Amino acid sequence: MVRIKLLIKKNPLFFAFFFPAVMDGTMTLLGQDASYWTSRVVNEGSPAYFFLLASPWLFVAGSVVWFVFWYQIFRRIKEPFNVFLMFLFIAGHSWGSGSWIWRVMRVHGLYTVNNQTSVLFAWGIAVVYFALIALLATYCLRIYLEKR
Repeated sequence: MVRIKLLIKKNPLFFAFFFPAVMDGTMTLLGQDASYWTSRVVNEGSPAYFFLLASPWLFVAGSVVWFVFWYQIFRRIKEPFNVFLMFLFIAGHSWGSGSWIWRVMRVHGLYTVNNQTSVLFAWGIAVVYFALIALLATYCLRIYLEKR
């Protein structure tokens, strides 16, 4: 736990959005239909579509490059741009990963539009997920504010 805190302390605004960004990428990859794995029919609305179209490995490699790039950017940019980007990425990746969570629950029968119990279950999972994102982001933001 101490190592994680030290790592976050080096670049807290980056790590504020890291969890939903990793979840977004993971859910994007794992949430693809079976047709993706047989004939590359991609379900994605972002530019990551082209990486997924080429190969799941290219998508993973592109994600790693994307994280390294933004890690470096967040170390260099100053307020208010760094805080703006942090909130932008938290919102965007939370929405993106959240939409995949609903889709995966629907595909696996955990969520059915006409079944109120399943709707409440899916809603509860989404609320817990967003609360976890808020908890981690708040922790990182607090470290950032104490550091400056």
